[in-house]
Amino acid sequence: MSAAQELVISTPELLTCILTQLPMRDLLVTVPLVSKTWQAITQTPEVQRLLFFEPSTDSSSSPAVQNPLLAELFPPFFAPERQDTRFHHSWMAHTIKAMPWSKAPWAFNRANASWRRMLVTQPPARKIIVVQTHSYMRGKSVSRATLEDGPVRMGRMYDLAVPWVASIASWFCVLWPGMRGAEAEADITFLRGSVQQCAGGGKRQLDQIFFSEGRKEVQLVFSQPVSVRH
Repeated sequence: MSAAQELVISTPELLTCILTQLPMRDLLVTVPLVSKTWQAITQTPEVQRLLFFEPSTDSSSSPAVQNPLLAELFPPFFAPERQDTRFHHSWMAHTIKAMPWSKAPWAFNRANASWRRMLVTQPPARKIIVVQTHSYMRGKSVSRATLEDGPVRMGRMYDLAVPWVASIASWFCVLWPGMRGAEAEADITFLRGSVQQCAGGGKRQLDQIFFSEGRKEVQLVFSQPVSVRH
């Protein structure tokens, strides 16, 4: 190694500039394994913001950027709007089972898994409106709840979806600003729906392995349901 290269490697500011150009997955997984110095760099505020662990300090009005690593690993939560129909995607239990990490779920369901702490966007989303629909033979009922308890991290999104689709005839859909049907005042609109079933039929199941050990029950206070008749 040349003297110039050694100087760069031994200068934290220069090394940080280089490491922050790496792909996000390498910065998160590989860099901390190289040395204690490199691991320490990944804990700096600048890198923690790049890794979506700490909120961005950007105060501009530019659109929020979705977390690319989460979008890769949890695609149903970041799906684009469908252009071929007026209906949105409806994600169910089998969707959770088919996600990219599902063949090795034990690596993801650990309580301290890093994905749970990751922000879903930068700057961070802070307001989720949950729109819950129950459909039955003659119509449906719709109610709403608002969550505003800090920056939205992936653990919260996952905990909103998985218990819901685990054991009832149900679905979920995430709408981002600008998408058809998104609530105007929400950073994220989280649709959850269920269909009334005949007794003993139509239920789906998710194995316990798909539940995160770090799961936290989401407390939702819903508005009075509004009934809509067919």
